[in-house]
Amino acid sequence: MKLRYFLFVSVASSVSAFGQAAPSPTPAFSETATRAIANMPAGQVTQRERREQAIAKLFEGQRHVWRTKRSNSPAANAVSNGLAREAFQKAVEFDPAFAEGYTALAELEINRRAVGENEVVEAINLASIATRIEPDNFGGHRLLARLYSYKSGLKNPKLNPVYSGKAISGWKQVTRLDPRNAEAWAFLSEFYAKTNKSAEQIEALRNWLGSAPPDDVQFYAVVMGSQESLQPETASIKLGTALLQAGRTQEAIETLSVVVADDPGNAAAIDILREALEETKGEMASVALLSLKQAVFANPGNVSLINLLARVYARLGKIEEAAKLLRTSAAKLISSDRESSSSLFISLGDLYNEAEMYSESAAAFEESLAARGLDNSELLAGDEREFVMFIFEKLIQTHKAADRRDSVLAVINRAGKVFGKGDLFSDRQLISFLRETGKKPEALATVRSVRLKYPNDYGFIRLEATMLTETGKVDEAVALIKKLMEPKHGLGNSPELSGTGVSLPLPAHDKFSNYLFISNLYSQANRGKEASEAANQAYAIAVGGERKQIAKLTLATAQQMSGDFSGAEGTLRELIKQTPGNPIALNNLGYFLLERNDRFEEAFGLIEQALKVDPTNPSYLDSLGWAYFKLGKLAEAEKHLKDAARIDAGSSAIYEHLGDVYQKQGKSEFAKTYWQKALNLASDPADISRLKGKLSF
Repeated sequence: MKLRYFLFVSVASSVSAFGQAAPSPTPAFSETATRAIANMPAGQVTQRERREQAIAKLFEGQRHVWRTKRSNSPAANAVSNGLAREAFQKAVEFDPAFAEGYTALAELEINRRAVGENEVVEAINLASIATRIEPDNFGGHRLLARLYSYKSGLKNPKLNPVYSGKAISGWKQVTRLDPRNAEAWAFLSEFYAKTNKSAEQIEALRNWLGSAPPDDVQFYAVVMGSQESLQPETASIKLGTALLQAGRTQEAIETLSVVVADDPGNAAAIDILREALEETKGEMASVALLSLKQAVFANPGNVSLINLLARVYARLGKIEEAAKLLRTSAAKLISSDRESSSSLFISLGDLYNEAEMYSESAAAFEESLAARGLDNSELLAGDEREFVMFIFEKLIQTHKAADRRDSVLAVINRAGKVFGKGDLFSDRQLISFLRETGKKPEALATVRSVRLKYPNDYGFIRLEATMLTETGKVDEAVALIKKLMEPKHGLGNSPELSGTGVSLPLPAHDKFSNYLFISNLYSQANRGKEASEAANQAYAIAVGGERKQIAKLTLATAQQMSGDFSGAEGTLRELIKQTPGNPIALNNLGYFLLERNDRFEEAFGLIEQALKVDPTNPSYLDSLGWAYFKLGKLAEAEKHLKDAARIDAGSSAIYEHLGDVYQKQGKSEFAKTYWQKALNLASDPADISRLKGKLSF
């Protein structure tokens, strides 16, 4: 491994060691110097004349180094470096106890165009001599800290424990001599982060933030990457992140709010502040309010800032203020930046949706189309088509949440006109709507009518199998999928329809993924034995660790459905052991424990871990809401289940859980509304019977 331009000086050449003609310095020079020092009589003091000669030679060498920084000629630089080395070596010949001479030689040793291991070792030896002679030699300690940092592998996944320990000691010496040295505190913070010393990392970052502006920043960029900086705002962002990771959310918000107020265009600070605010309770969000308002005032076109301020307003319960901010900002931008204006109207629609103000939400989404001039467009293409499709999906979900069936159908019909007859968007939306409203035979008939036009569309083949299972025909569904595994069966590459009821993301359509799909169909039909067999078949042909994990997750679901609770738990715990942090395994194990009324606190912790990985996953939100329900925390349960339903409107389980929460809260009409939605989506006879019993209660 070569270290290029370590201190950004030019090429070195050969000179003598202690006056003796020799090749370019090697470790033998530092060994010679060590012996020379050891042979000095105890208590000997260098004569004043020789000391002055040593200092003069040091200055002479520094002048030669200075010339290399001003020259672009490799030949001239080689000569200057050679003369510098000769002068520095002459300095320590005059005074073997001259610490600055060894420091200068050490720096010159690594100022080559390409530095190898021998040069680094020699530089360490020379700098070590300097610090032994003079324990307060700043240059020697800083050089050692830098070299040990380089050798520690700080940017690698695993630190070298020996060199990282030496680097930490070295930087501590630098901060002892210069308590406001930004480079030292920055490196210490990185080492503490890599060694999981959160408190020490935060202290180092605070010290970095209070340090003097650095005048030498190249080495930090060489080791940490060219995108890294020693500037105070970098320290603030890193401090905010460290505080957030340590659970000190309010301190993180306070730190990041100052950065955003000072630099409203700092996208990294805005993103981390947004993450911090997601972790807060409403009253803590007020800390960021003033600085964000100042930042938005100074940057009225910064969409990220406007959205973040609107979120803070909403968290504080100031929905109208948030809406006014978004609407006013969108109106100001419409003439100069139509896309940004449209984006803010979308944020306004999402805000109203979360507040269950569905009419206002739908109107805002329509305004987002108008802002881009797409409200009356037909037969769109490219990005415009994708954008209109995105808005139509939001409109459909909004009308579904408001239980406005005619409005849903109106948007679906409108989509058919806009996208044309050859597009499947409106067909997919209609099928999904029919399923969710309990019209499964009509949904199945619609799927089959589409398949007449696209017989090899793989997504619709799977969707037909799902619909067959939901209408009690799982054997017919499995036969349809098994037919795909016959030799020479040609298939298209159309994407699958979302909301088919499959709980796992499936790989490309091959034999492995088909067995997984069959297992899910059997699980959906509550036939655990066949589901387990299909999952085991998938596992047997799985190639690679990722596919084997997916097969095991599918098997655990099948085991749970068949009543093999200990088997399901064992499968999931083994998976978590093999892949710590696997969110699906964490969530499923947590949910299975809840369903067994077993170890609620452990289940809650597992589900929370899954949500940290994927905070908007509706299955994980459902599990967390159900955990809160089991713990008797109904308000929290309602919030998370409503969030889950907003993201996934096709889940019978989510709606049933919401109904149970409302029933427990004494809101019987709300409970029946959501139980009915769950019944419309249910396919398993046991689920249907249970839901009918709840509705008749």
